[in-house]
Amino acid sequence: MAEEKEEKKNMEQPAGEEQQRLNQKEEMSQDKEAFAAHGINEPVTWQEGEKSPLPGESGEPEECSEDAADGGESPEAAPEELKHRIAALEEENSELMNRLLRLQADFDNYRKRVRAEKEELTQYANYNLIQKLLPVIDNMERACSAPDTNPKGILEGLELILKNLLEILRKEGVTPIDCMGQPFDPNCHEAVATEASNDYPANTVLDEFQKGYMMNGRVLRASMVKVSVE
Repeated sequence: MAEEKEEKKNMEQPAGEEQQRLNQKEEMSQDKEAFAAHGINEPVTWQEGEKSPLPGESGEPEECSEDAADGGESPEAAPEELKHRIAALEEENSELMNRLLRLQADFDNYRKRVRAEKEELTQYANYNLIQKLLPVIDNMERACSAPDTNPKGILEGLELILKNLLEILRKEGVTPIDCMGQPFDPNCHEAVATEASNDYPANTVLDEFQKGYMMNGRVLRASMVKVSVE
């Protein structure tokens, strides 16, 4: 009985080894087909018990393999391209810096020119007005140096001078404020006295102590007036 079991065991062992060899051949055949599909003619020989990795399963990234297959740039070409890019960027930076300096210089010149024009405008802002007032001064000097001592003649001369002066101011937009008998307006009237009146309603201008003036709708000087009260 023991001898029969031993013979059966010896017969099963060669059969198992044969099956193992067939499996290895089948695996090698599959590996060849896989390598052939990826354009590799001779697969690498692996030790017994190791599984041969398919392309893409090796330690190298697939992108590197694709770059090598596509004939990518050599390591020496990358630094050269980098140098060209750095040189181009430096040139662009230098050009932009020069433009910035020119713009800054132009702005400084513009600011100085505007400041000078502003100072000149402030200095000669009333040039035209003063020029128009010079004839009034001339008339005043003539009136003072006139040999005629007739009070009536002096008064007529002063009235003409005043009329001339008011006409000059009117052309510049200066007009007197009409306040007599008008309702009191704190925007253009300054009340310096009050008086009860039966002829005028309350807050009415009764008298004018000093004439007020406006220029182009803006109060130059408020009128000093007396106002009625109840």
